[in-house]
Amino acid sequence: MIILKISLIEHIVCPKCYKKFSLKSERYKQSEVDSGILICNNGHKFLIIRGVPRLVIDETTGFVKTEAAFSSKWKKYNKYYHQKNWFLHQQNWFLDRFGWKNLNNFNKFLKTRNKILDAGTGIGNSAKLFSANSQSHVFAIDASESIDFAYKKYGNQPNIHFLQADLRRLPFRKKFFDFICSDQVLHHTKDTATSFKNLTGYLEKGGLISIYVYNKKAPMREFADDFIREHTTTMSEKECVEFSKDMANLGRILSQLKKKITIPRDIPVLKIKAGTYDIQRFIYWYFLKCFWAEDGNFERSVGVNFDWYFPKFAFRHTPDEIKSWFADAKTKIVHFKEIESGISVTGKKL
Repeated sequence: MIILKISLIEHIVCPKCYKKFSLKSERYKQSEVDSGILICNNGHKFLIIRGVPRLVIDETTGFVKTEAAFSSKWKKYNKYYHQKNWFLHQQNWFLDRFGWKNLNNFNKFLKTRNKILDAGTGIGNSAKLFSANSQSHVFAIDASESIDFAYKKYGNQPNIHFLQADLRRLPFRKKFFDFICSDQVLHHTKDTATSFKNLTGYLEKGGLISIYVYNKKAPMREFADDFIREHTTTMSEKECVEFSKDMANLGRILSQLKKKITIPRDIPVLKIKAGTYDIQRFIYWYFLKCFWAEDGNFERSVGVNFDWYFPKFAFRHTPDEIKSWFADAKTKIVHFKEIESGISVTGKKL
């Protein structure tokens, strides 16, 4: 049985009042807990269910709807995102975006880190990547029920701790971490800028924070996204899944054309750059999100479309916005990379 490592209790505090926790265990074995209750010095109580502390306290409609969307996604599609080929694809994409170039360089960096926060771990693949240094502690949080699938897959890793928690109300002391990563997550919170600022408060002086957020797209794509999301965010889950299947099918059909077009010169009003494009990617980047996975995985393609169209919160940002967040948080940018989909930034806390 995979159950909570009792050593975690030494590191966390109440997300309501930031007082220390004590543990009342219902099922306890040696140094691990399967179920129980965490009680802080002010009497706030939180359950441990299936080995995971349940520490989310936000009950506002937008937050609940957004997290419900991701809970639904991972219930349906978790096995497709745990597949080895997807894990390796995402790992290599991460290393490229954040400038590590290869796994060896990143693992050398991890040897210098002791307390790592994976802020929005999803199904835990990122936590596994961050756990290479066996002497470090990786604290992997997610507000959605994805944490159960992450825990089932990676909970037996001795240096990973999984918690269901909100990155805007973290159960940790300030300046606790020397590395924080929030990859493809902050733009799904109620306010990306304040969520980022909140995370930097948990970073010690000299610590590093890496984030990736959605890039603001070309104007016709932005218009289409806003127009469609006005409808899809009010759909039932079933309706949005069906719509996401339609978008995946459209992406597949366009991809199967295997046609390219050449744009002879820039079209500044539409922010279209000159060049040769695969027709599916051209439409995807400039006009309509109809994601289709390069490896042809239909279910994963549906999941990617769903987690854009269904969540209440899904924001896009410009490079200047992000640079201002780091400046305001007194965090020096040491790596910055902009691609079509998003912007990857690492900063050092001053």
